[in-house]
Amino acid sequence: IGAVEAYSTVSVKTQITGELTGVYFKEGDDVKQGQLLFSLDKRPFEADLKRQEGNLARDQAQAANARAQQRRYESLVKAGVVSSQDYDQYATAASALDAAVEADKAAVENARVQLLYCSIYSPINGRTGNLIVHRGNMIKANDNPPLVNINQVQPIYVTFTVPEQYLAEIKQLSGKGRLKVQAIVPNDTGAVQGTLSFLD
Repeated sequence: IGAVEAYSTVSVKTQITGELTGVYFKEGDDVKQGQLLFSLDKRPFEADLKRQEGNLARDQAQAANARAQQRRYESLVKAGVVSSQDYDQYATAASALDAAVEADKAAVENARVQLLYCSIYSPINGRTGNLIVHRGNMIKANDNPPLVNINQVQPIYVTFTVPEQYLAEIKQLSGKGRLKVQAIVPNDTGAVQGTLSFLD
């Protein structure tokens, strides 16, 4: 007598907080890896991406201007018109704005990633379980319980016990190669073939 267990189980959670705008499966549906399961409201994340892109464009313009001023002062220092202290101020300002541009690029990339998290896809082929949330709900990042559990059922595990008197023989034979296993479902015709994965 044995018990059937999922080959693997994935608890699907969101990585962002927002309003659930779409659910694209029903409880108990078989889903494919990469299939869209949920969508969240993208508008706040699209607005944040535009804001970060605007900051980047502004700082890039300021950095370009600061580098141009640095080059002008560099030639004036060589000509002895201005002090090296004045030049150092412009060089420092240009370096600071270059660093701000790099920080803005990282912020833009982060905003793009957050926007991608508005669509949640199935990580595996499997069967969906109980649906915890529905369209219109506010959901929180990494909250419990998960939005849905997906069980991989192809292939599938069957765990079973054997009488102790056969254990030594099974261990001996499993060392020589993979052992075949037949699983018979009650009130079902035919047997399902498999192989012994491991002995616990």
